Amino acid sequence: MLLSPCRCAHSARNNAPEKPADKDHANVYFPPPLIHLSAILIAVGLAWRYPLALPTGALSIGLGVVLLAVSMLIARAAFRQFSRNHNPVAPNKPIGDLMDGGPFRFTRNPLYVALALLQAGIGLISGSAWILLTLPPALLVVRYYVIAREEAYLTRRFGQAYLDYQSRVRRWL
Repeated sequence: MLLSPCRCAHSARNNAPEKPADKDHANVYFPPPLIHLSAILIAVGLAWRYPLALPTGALSIGLGVVLLAVSMLIARAAFRQFSRNHNPVAPNKPIGDLMDGGPFRFTRNPLYVALALLQAGIGLISGSAWILLTLPPALLVVRYYVIAREEAYLTRRFGQAYLDYQSRVRRWL
């Protein structure tokens, strides 16, 4: 009978059952930034084929800049909260802690709010009506593909604590 020359820790580790939480996550494999980027690229294609410009001026450009700045501030605060809670940002990784601090006190999805403001700001600054018109479909995809899966996962993962959080804080704003 031949024995494996190595009966060390890695063989015991390979036979150890994995914790269910290690594999359980929101099952979102198309990240929200790519959803908004796809919407913007579709808008650019539509604008090339069917030009549809917004009136540009100091007001629309100024509003666009404000939206970009607010987007960056929200995103920065959300990333900081992910770091504080030692949670991954990627929606296809399990999280360890329910986040209800920082911008998560005001919206359950601050990064998705930031992405929506970013796309709107880009549309206003560029004067592209198509970028603004592709925002609602992008938000619908985020809502029904991403957020629905995340909410189901968070309910499984945190139970009543997440349901209580849901009742206190709005999904968007």
